[in-house]
This record gives sequence, C-alpha cells and structure tokens, in this order.
Amino acid sequence: MSSPRAETGLVLPGGGARAAYQVGVLRAIVRVLPKRASQPFPVICGTSAGAINAAVLGANADSFRRGVARLLRWWRAIAVTDVYRADLATLARHGAQLLASLGGGGLGPERATSLLDNAPLKRLLLAGVDTARIHEHIDAGNLHAVAINATSYGSGHAVTFYAAAPQVAPWRRVRRRGEPCRFDIDHVMASAAIPLVFPAVRLGDDYYMDGSVRQIAPLAPALHLGAARVLVIAVGQFSGQAMTPAAPHYPSLGQIAGHALSSVFLDNLGADLERLYATNRLAAAASAHGHPDARHIDVLVLAPSADLGALAVQYAKRLPRGVRYLLRGLGSTRGTGANLLSYLLFDREYCRALMRLGFADTMARRDEIVAFLADGTARFTPLFPPEWR
Repeated sequence: MSSPRAETGLVLPGGGARAAYQVGVLRAIVRVLPKRASQPFPVICGTSAGAINAAVLGANADSFRRGVARLLRWWRAIAVTDVYRADLATLARHGAQLLASLGGGGLGPERATSLLDNAPLKRLLLAGVDTARIHEHIDAGNLHAVAINATSYGSGHAVTFYAAAPQVAPWRRVRRRGEPCRFDIDHVMASAAIPLVFPAVRLGDDYYMDGSVRQIAPLAPALHLGAARVLVIAVGQFSGQAMTPAAPHYPSLGQIAGHALSSVFLDNLGADLERLYATNRLAAAASAHGHPDARHIDVLVLAPSADLGALAVQYAKRLPRGVRYLLRGLGSTRGTGANLLSYLLFDREYCRALMRLGFADTMARRDEIVAFLADGTARFTPLFPPEWR
C-alpha cells in the first residue's frame, strides 16, 4: 500500500467513556498499516472525549503506532475515579450546590452548576499528555494541523482551537469560527466540559463547555484545515436504538438526559454527513456536465455495530457506590436511560469491551480501510440506510 495523501483527516467526535471505542478502531488501523507506515492522518480533529484521543495522537505524531499504544494503555487502565470524584460526600455536596444554584437564580457558589468534579481528569492529563509536542510536530512537518473544538458560553459560538502549518488561515462562519492557539490541557478540559455534568473551563476572557453542544458542522474544521478526505470514528449508531417490547413508561430523568446527550454527540454529525452526501451527489452531477472543479469529499464513517448503552448496563455494577446510586435514582440503568450511563462509565472493563468492539468492527471492514488510506481513484461517501436516500 502506498503512502496516504497528505490531506487525509481524522475526526474524533465526543461521547464520554464511549471514546474508548475509537481507540479500538485506531488499534485495528495500526494492524492493517505497514509497520513502517508514515503518519496516516496529518489533520486530526477532536471534540469532547475525542479531544483527549486527538491530543495524545498529536503529541505522538512522529509515531502513529506509539500514539495508539499509549491510548490503549490509558483506556485499558481507566477508572471512574481517574475522571471525576465519586465519593458520596463530594457527590452530595455538588448535588446540593447545584440545586442551590438553580433555586437561587444562578446566584449559588461559583462552579456549582456541575453535578460532578472532574479535577482528577485534569491531573491525569497533565501527567500524561505533553501538548507542547503538538506544535513541535507541526514545525517538524510530522503534522499538518490539530484541532480541538469547544463551545463558548459567552457568544454561543462553536470555536475550533487549532495549531497548523502557516498556510492555514483563521475562519469565521455563522455561529462558528476557527482560532489559532497554543495548546494546553485546559483546551482539552474545555472541550470535554459536558454542561451541568462537568464545570465550565476558562480560556482567556471566556468560559467554555463541551465542543459538541453547538457544533452544527462537525466535519467542517477538518476541511478548513486542509483535509480533502476524512475518516470519522463515531461513537453511536445513527439509526437509533431499537424499541423495547416492554410496556411504555414515563421517561425518567436518566432517559431525558441520555437522549439530550445523544442529540449533542450524534445528531449534528449525522446531519452533517447527510449534507455531505447530498453535496457529493451534486459534485458528481456537476463533474459529469463538464465542471472539473467540482469537489468530491471522500468520507469513510466507522460506527459501532452494537448498542453501547445496552453494553454499558452489563458493567453498571462496577461503578463506585455513590455514582451507582445516583444513576439508578435517575433511571439510567434501564432502556434508553442507559445512554447516560454509557457516557459516564469510565470503567476499565467497559472500556476494554468498547475497544474490542471497535477493533472487530474495523477489521470486518479491513479492505475499505486499506483502500481509503491508499492513494488512488476510489471514491468514498457516507453510507446511509436506504430510507435516508
């Protein structure tokens, strides 16, 4: 297989603990690449927990294989307490402060508008990710660009913080923009700050939340940064979950929160893929009528073959007692309420199951991966169920 084109981009969307699935996919990609293959993704874009994976890959851009190995070690050993404080005292205090803040019209204690304290995650990232190396790799030519997406509380804009080769210019579109920056761990923390779940993060003169919240065009940052073809590793099924045969019941708080988070993490990506599918069809028609400049964007989408919420239920008992009681009280351990559980279940056994699934799903599509990463004329476009067309 020849070297991949320089414009190949990797898009790693958000999804909390589900981002472990992405690491299983990446492990399979390492398996199908030649041992001495160069960096297959010169453009890397990450959002929310996907930003963690993007930062590690960017910091190890001189060896894709080593970067994936470090992600594997990180996710294989992860525990809930590595990401957020799970003791009963902290959960009770944050819950009480959140209620006081809501009941007081937002006048409660600062940082009270979050259910969980993710200070352990920041300590873990500071110890394991050297963001300065991202810039060193760009200067050395090992990378073309890295982007981390966040959402501004002040403006409501989706903001793409990026480091890139000199020819990449900032951009501004409706309610979204790209800003060059010097990365530090706070950019990753801001991207992963799920509203009401984790506290906001200050960057400069503004506070930021999870980058998925207002990201109406998740593929756009990679294209702005120069990618002509994009591999997307999604963390959910675009067809949604199957209806359960049980009698219907009024939605629990867990169901409501789970569907809200699924909307944040999946719906915008699905809509953007649909738009790209339509754009590629128009480009093909224009090219057939003598317009050689019509641009086709190759996109290969890898997504779970199984319901990650249902998978999470099998590991719910491994949660620390306080978190287990909290989520059970919210109704997050049955039906579609398990979506919320799947985003917060940073447990090594669950994450290992996700990585195994990601590896198996990707190896089942080995020929597509090889064709996509190789130079050639093969064209890829988002593959959707027939009813979408």
